[in-house]
This record gives sequence, C-alpha cells and structure tokens, in this order.
Amino acid sequence: MYRFRILMSLVAAGVIGAATLGAPTQARASYAVEVFDDGVLQGGITTIVTANSLIFSGSTDHFSITNGSGASNNPGTDNSGSLSLSSNEQINTTFGTGGGTHTIQIVLSQTGFTAPTTNPLILSSSAGGSIGNTDGGSVSVTSTYQGFLDPTNTLFGKPGTGATPLQTASNNQAGIGTKPLVFAPSPSTANVPGGTPAFALTDVLTFTFTVSAGSGQDTANVSASTVVAPVPEPSSLIAALAGTPVLGLGVWMRRRRAG
Repeated sequence: MYRFRILMSLVAAGVIGAATLGAPTQARASYAVEVFDDGVLQGGITTIVTANSLIFSGSTDHFSITNGSGASNNPGTDNSGSLSLSSNEQINTTFGTGGGTHTIQIVLSQTGFTAPTTNPLILSSSAGGSIGNTDGGSVSVTSTYQGFLDPTNTLFGKPGTGATPLQTASNNQAGIGTKPLVFAPSPSTANVPGGTPAFALTDVLTFTFTVSAGSGQDTANVSASTVVAPVPEPSSLIAALAGTPVLGLGVWMRRRRAG
C-alpha cells in the first residue's frame, strides 16, 4: 500500500508538470501604429507609448500627421475591452500644388487584451469626423474604418472572422469651409470567437484625398473606436439550462422507485 501511494504521487506530479509545461504563456502586450502612403509603409513616423496611450506624428510622401493618438483600457474589464484612435489627430495633404489623388492608411494595434473571455463576443466599431478646406480650392475625401479582433493575439492581426463590416464616409468641399464625414453603417457589429486567454485589437483607418491643382493644405480628422463585449445570454435560455439538472434528477429518482 505504501509503495502504491508513492507511485500514485509520482504519477500525479507528472500529470501536473505536463499540464504546466503544456499551458500557453500569455504574450507580453505590444502597442504600435503603422502608416501607409499609397500602400507603402512609411518610416518617418515618431511614436511614443506610455502605458495604454500612444502618440504619433510625422510626414509621409503626400501627407503630414499632427497629434495622432490612440488609447485603450488594456487588458480590459469583465464587461468590455476597447481600442480607440483619438480625434486629436489631423491629416494634412502636402501634394496640393500638383493636385491628384493619394491615400493614407493608419493601422493602430495592441495585443494582450485578457477580458472579457466569454464565448461568443460581440465586436463593435464606429467612427465620425470632418474634412476642411482653407484655400478655396476643391477637395474630395473618402474614408473607411474597420475594427478587428485577433484571437491569436497577433499585433496587426486582421482575421476575416474577427472583423466588423467596412464603414465608409465621403464628402466634397469646394471653397473654404468644413463638412462632416458620416460613416455608414455606424456603428458596425460582428460576433467573433471568445474564450481565448488573450487577444489583439486592431483599428484600420484610411483617407483618400482628391485635390485640385494649386490647392493648399486640406485636412481631415476622424475619431474611431473598436469595443468588444460579451454577447448577452437570453434569460429564458439561462432558466432552461438551470432547470435541466433538477429535471434529470427527478426522472432518475422515479425510475429508481419503479425498479
């Protein structure tokens, strides 16, 4: 009996050790922004990260970014996790003298969100902003926004099954003034996998500017946010599930008496 107890202790220790070694380790959170100009990744962007705040600015081939910023509540709460592109950033064109059409894309991403971990989750994204013209020329702006949840916890991960539908806004401004950018649909939602120990959120925001030759510095700004939360469970389903074990116990007791 004594040898049997020792053997069982060794087996239990081996099982626990194997489970510990096999358990996935949570990756350290990463937080970054990428900026593309006409599809080309730009290197002239300065980024400062402080806890869950990110500030970025700099110049690309055809644009400049002033006061770009991001914010999150990483790792999240029991009710929600969120990643936002702040409305402080301002996108300025620098190709107005020659005119033409160019696109800038801002991709903000952070890993290490650990809550909520229920299954399934609902992902929501929304955006709004404006365009401005200060020189009397003409400017046309089309902007898109999309939020992503990557259950593999990969920075800049954009899985098709973890994305909200693409939202689009456009407007034209001839002469001095500002006009709103109204995104549709707003907000946009999608159900995505849950139950993962950690996941990443990514915001993808694009601006396509078409400006007239001789135009000066036209501008646009957008406030965009992606939020993830547990899908509410219907109270009727909870009640039904709660009563199932009791019902099963009653059937078992009746059969036992009949026997």
